[in-house]
Amino acid sequence: MNLAIASLLVGALLTPIASPPDVTVFVELTSAPAVESRDASQARSARERISEHVSRVVSRSGGKEVARTTNAVPGVVLAVGRSHLSELARMPEVRAVHRMVPKEPSNASAVRLTRTSDVWRSLGRLGEGVRIGVIDTGIDYRHADFGGGTFPTAKVVGGYDFAGDAYTAGKAPPVPDADPLDCQGHGTHVAGTAAGFGVNADGSTYRGSYSSVDLDSMRIGPGTAPRALLYALKVFGCRGSTELTAKALDWALDPNGDGDFSDKLDVVNLSLGSNFGAPDDPDSLFVRKLVEHGVVVVAAAGNGGDLYDVSGSPGNAPGVISVANSRDAGEVLDGVEALGQRWPGQYSIGYKDPIDLTLPVVRLKSGVDGCEPISEPLAGKLVWLEWDDDDATRACGSGPRTDNAWQAGAAGVLLPTTLPAFAAGIAGNAHIPAFQLTAAAATALRPALEAGTLTVRLASSLKRAVPSVTPEIEDTITPSSSRSRSAISVAAPGDTIFSAASGTASDGVSMGGTSMASPHVAGIAALLREAHPRWTVEEIRAALVNTASGVVRSASGVREAPMRVGSGRVDGLAALGADVLVLGDASFGTVEVDGPVQATRTLRVVNKGTEPVRLNPFYEPITKVPGVAFSVSPFVVVPAGGSAPVRVQLRITNPAALRKTPDPSVSLADGRQFLAEASGLVRFTGDRSLQVPVYAAPKPVSRLSVSSGRVTGQGLDQGEFVARMTVLELGARSPRLPACTPEVRDGCTANRTARGADLRYAGATATPELLAFGVATWDTWQNQGGNTRPRVRFTVGGKEFLTEAVKQEGADGTVTADVWLARTTDVASDEVVDEQPLNGLAGSTDTNLFDSDVVVLPVSRSVLPTGPVTYTVAVASRYPAPADADELVDVTEPAVFAYGTEVPSLSTVVHPGDRVPPGTLVFFHHNATGDRALAG
Repeated sequence: MNLAIASLLVGALLTPIASPPDVTVFVELTSAPAVESRDASQARSARERISEHVSRVVSRSGGKEVARTTNAVPGVVLAVGRSHLSELARMPEVRAVHRMVPKEPSNASAVRLTRTSDVWRSLGRLGEGVRIGVIDTGIDYRHADFGGGTFPTAKVVGGYDFAGDAYTAGKAPPVPDADPLDCQGHGTHVAGTAAGFGVNADGSTYRGSYSSVDLDSMRIGPGTAPRALLYALKVFGCRGSTELTAKALDWALDPNGDGDFSDKLDVVNLSLGSNFGAPDDPDSLFVRKLVEHGVVVVAAAGNGGDLYDVSGSPGNAPGVISVANSRDAGEVLDGVEALGQRWPGQYSIGYKDPIDLTLPVVRLKSGVDGCEPISEPLAGKLVWLEWDDDDATRACGSGPRTDNAWQAGAAGVLLPTTLPAFAAGIAGNAHIPAFQLTAAAATALRPALEAGTLTVRLASSLKRAVPSVTPEIEDTITPSSSRSRSAISVAAPGDTIFSAASGTASDGVSMGGTSMASPHVAGIAALLREAHPRWTVEEIRAALVNTASGVVRSASGVREAPMRVGSGRVDGLAALGADVLVLGDASFGTVEVDGPVQATRTLRVVNKGTEPVRLNPFYEPITKVPGVAFSVSPFVVVPAGGSAPVRVQLRITNPAALRKTPDPSVSLADGRQFLAEASGLVRFTGDRSLQVPVYAAPKPVSRLSVSSGRVTGQGLDQGEFVARMTVLELGARSPRLPACTPEVRDGCTANRTARGADLRYAGATATPELLAFGVATWDTWQNQGGNTRPRVRFTVGGKEFLTEAVKQEGADGTVTADVWLARTTDVASDEVVDEQPLNGLAGSTDTNLFDSDVVVLPVSRSVLPTGPVTYTVAVASRYPAPADADELVDVTEPAVFAYGTEVPSLSTVVHPGDRVPPGTLVFFHHNATGDRALAG
């Protein structure tokens, strides 16, 4: 050490010590989170209690409140003197004190969470030379994230535009060309997440070392495989849907079209899909073929939300790595300026003009939400309008509020929120800008608002410019991520991902969805393919699934099960370090139980290493069903280069113990249909830590029949599972349709899903209040009201009606709840005249609508004329026979119902020995498959 430096150090040591600076902590309270409340009123009360506790903690701590949270994790972010930390932790309201670490989020925050950046540094794997096909809207290869230039470039080395800009499925034909330039933006964002180079702060392409990259200094962080090669397979026009996916998948096996498949792509990403799509969708055939030939196919699980079976094709195709959407703590949001700093949030979508306004903010004296016309003068001001985050109780949306503010002269609107993350964007209007603040920002600015001293600047330059960190949302499920049964493989960060923005040259945009989670995993798959070029697709998938140890929870802290997140949140470093793999599937699917059950699935543990491995397998439950048990083979030794079987056994020794218990993360509001599902993980400890998801949906079945006018056989009466019966008058029989072949193209079933739409019987019955039509099919349906849509066209009293099975939908046609209805429409006026629950009972009463082959469609007699009913039954499907001109798989001959059969109610509880009302068609709703419909 030289003398000058030594002198400086001595001087520093002799300087008087100043008082220690404040430290920022998150104070977690003992209060229950508001999100666990039973209704909106209780939630508001809970928030008030939490706020009182926060105020007491803040006042006694001597610290400064930064932000408070009330919904998911009650608490307060607090800047407090270090000497007060011990006292703070002992306060009776405090559960824990967590030290906050300053962070600057970008796209790079996701690669930190999944430890992909550690792969770059520790293992040097960057996806060098691995070819990733992005089947999407194209790629803006001119963007700095991909190095710029003209197509093909050194990064976007190939691809094709299968669509043309004007293409929209069913509306405008494709006009293909050789240039897959993105005109919509989705594919560019996806490609950047998978394999972008990254963009420096000055807008230039990052060209440095990824082992020492400063992620926090970058405008756009690198993709997960930054040295991989990209292929832009454009299957969309500038808007609308596509039917060109299969074309692009086919191209991916032979990019240069020479018939030599050795140049097939290594990985294909599909950030696209259809809700409630079937696993035997035609596109899935292409997916299976790619997988069979060594192409890793990664697909978005879908954004249909927490609805049963909504996860669609191609994400549910066999062999696909299907990816759910979870959150990381970091995001880049829009911003405003106030009180000398920037505050995060989101600008409204409807206002398109440039913005630069600095104005005082006022709060209304009455009607504070702005949902009623505003009489107060607001000229030259921004108005703060209170916001209710509960969809069920919110008085109006952002559009009407902004309209009212604009008509009162306001120059702009500010909206708060109490949620830790935005559930959706805000529309606003085209006349004035609106901005929604994050919960922390709203809390921080409210005191100045109430003091009348708040001035805020809104500016276009602040869009996508404010980093935000919300620690409590890390590894939580994104609400829009789809529910499946056992199709989802893993979860990955996909909410508010910041990646390349098409048409901007070097800027980024924040987008969210499983579309953004999927390319994250596709990039990790590319790293695995680089490291293990000879591994099979099954082995690469296993490496991702076996090591996905990140536990994902709901906003209220409930652990999400495999039905929502597969094995868990992906871990790139663990996946790249895997040399022992567990191959196979531990899903038992739907299990009909009429006696003791013992079923087995066999997993195969493969040791790729050079030393024997000792493992201890065990089952870890996540969701439980009484009476259901899983057991796993005991201690196993896997020799070097060898394999060993591990058996997973499902046992139901006492079927009477089964109960219909929901997944704890599922809300049962509004009479929702739901399944009883037992799920968890087979965990391996010992020399390695690995896991595989386990799933079963057991349901007890009755074995009932009719003899001499009475019910006979084995009944069912245990908790929510109670045998039910509907008696009808047989109207029509329909023979089983043959499978479609090259020779048989009409009057046939195209696939397994279509067989669930093949009619067997049709009938009708009546209660004093209802007319009802019964539909029985030859096979179980994939999902009712989605792929399989029974419908009845009938005439009565000279008027024509259509009754069909539907799911509850919003104004935009998207399914909003697992509430299944028989909807009746007046054909002449197209007016909906009635809706009744299928089988006559809401989902709070089990009538076995899942995985069934019988259903009853009721309609209120009060909306119908009197007289005999002439009806025809059909079943529509997305998969009719190839030569069928309509979407109907099968149609019965017309039948007449003159109310000769009348029963007290539909889906009535029934026991052996009960009398059966007169009728010629009986549905035993809880019998086993194939035995539910009995025709006389």
